[in-house]
Amino acid sequence: MKRFFGTKQKKKGGPPEATLDDVSGNMDKRMDELDKKIKRLEVQIIELKKKMKKAKGAAKNSYKQKALKLLKQKKQYEMQRDRMMGQQMNLDNAKYAQQSIKDNADMVKAMKNAAVGLKQQMKEVNLDEVEDLQDDMMDLMDDVNDINEILGEAWGMDDFDEDDLLDELDDLDDELDDLDMNEDDVPSYMVSANAAANQNKLVDD
Repeated sequence: MKRFFGTKQKKKGGPPEATLDDVSGNMDKRMDELDKKIKRLEVQIIELKKKMKKAKGAAKNSYKQKALKLLKQKKQYEMQRDRMMGQQMNLDNAKYAQQSIKDNADMVKAMKNAAVGLKQQMKEVNLDEVEDLQDDMMDLMDDVNDINEILGEAWGMDDFDEDDLLDELDDLDDELDDLDMNEDDVPSYMVSANAAANQNKLVDD
């Protein structure tokens, strides 16, 4: 049967389809070649202009015609380069749009994955438990503050009668009122203390 109908031949794989990067790279090379040609023509035109200044008659006219011919060729190359620069800009815009679409697709995919992860994590968190934990922490902090306040109280300071302390404070005020404001005046309680000290000294002697 194969001899009569033959076999289905497989399609030979052709060259891979060109991408925007491939086309852009080729255009860059072509523009570089055009730039080199333009610069080479500029050098030749300058040389012909130098010769034109020194030449006369038919020789000068010959140099002039050659210079004009090279100048026309230079203009053609410049037009081709400018046209390719416009095409290159369009390619760059297309590449940018293509990359933007890819980046946006990746971003959407990443956001979807993040949303799935957040939903899964939120299932592990109970809002009521969080509120209860917050209340417990506030109660614990209140207890800690109470303990610190209790431990910060001075010991043995309640052994004195407050009324007696107030009376003694009033007596000190009365003594201060009776004093003159001279530097030589001494309060009575200090005089009494000095007298008692002197009396003890005499007894000892």
